[in-house]
Amino acid sequence: MKGKSRNRQIVLLTVFATILVVIGHSDITDDFKALWIYKWVYSFHMPLFFFISGFLFCYTLPVEKLRNTTFLSFVKKKAIRLMIPFLFINTVIFVIKSRMSDPAMMQNPVTLDWGSFLDSTFFNPMGFMWFLPTLFVIFAVLFLMYKYLKISKIIGGWYLIFMFLAVIGMATLSVFLPKIKFMQVSNAVYYASYFLTGIIYCDYKTAVDRFLRKYWVVIGVLSLAASVSLMFSKYMAALSGICFSLVLSLLLEDKCSDTVVRFSAFSYTVFLLSYFPQMLLRGPISHIFPSVNQYLLSVASFVVGLAVPVIIGVIAMKLKERSPRFKDIFKLIGI
Repeated sequence: MKGKSRNRQIVLLTVFATILVVIGHSDITDDFKALWIYKWVYSFHMPLFFFISGFLFCYTLPVEKLRNTTFLSFVKKKAIRLMIPFLFINTVIFVIKSRMSDPAMMQNPVTLDWGSFLDSTFFNPMGFMWFLPTLFVIFAVLFLMYKYLKISKIIGGWYLIFMFLAVIGMATLSVFLPKIKFMQVSNAVYYASYFLTGIIYCDYKTAVDRFLRKYWVVIGVLSLAASVSLMFSKYMAALSGICFSLVLSLLLEDKCSDTVVRFSAFSYTVFLLSYFPQMLLRGPISHIFPSVNQYLLSVASFVVGLAVPVIIGVIAMKLKERSPRFKDIFKLIGI
């Protein structure tokens, strides 16, 4: 994938996925979960994130770089990028919940002790933090397989077939694999198929994009209809949403402004920090102002869920530019 416009297409995909995540976490009461928008977002927004992660994994590791990258160096890099922010943010949320929340109101109650802390770290992460260990496990497990498939002379022209078999194999395994909560292993197996699909898209992007552009009306309408109808579940719903997202991003890539590109640099920070302003609205503020319409609060939750992390990210970037000593600190919030 080369060129400004194609890079901006992935920028649009990332921003779109980030917006969907914040929308999905804008619920104030359970009534929000009955809305069509909530069900639509949850039908594909996390598969889309793993799809993008697979694409970027492939895009940032061309064959020569992949050949010179060792498993340990790769895993270390991903641990710094994913697991250190996870441990920090997850611990902060754990402390807040254990001190301020009623255990009876939590799906996975926590108490301020080592047993509860270890459980929330390795088995039941706080909120949506499960994404980070899931992605880390996928990276760690699939790196060696992908490296072998890409550089092996034995595989050669069979590469695409092996990749499709891997997608089908992971999807099948997720159906029969017993639930393994440790380090989100079960989630990693389920979402690995979308990650692998993102790799395939990266490898054959030119041909796929040509096809999508040629038949964008038919593919766009059908994938959108299949997605918004909520007629399908799991894989079909997710793939429909991903397909629609690809068509949409290709159609809009030439209109992707520099502002959108700059915003995309904070997508990871939005994911990590949006929990805090959104939980503040869902918890104390909604209880202090019970007469305010919950859907107005949901709109406010969406706005602050995007704006607050971006503002923090901008300030962090400026501080990091002024003083290198902030470099390692701001890794905790994805900067």
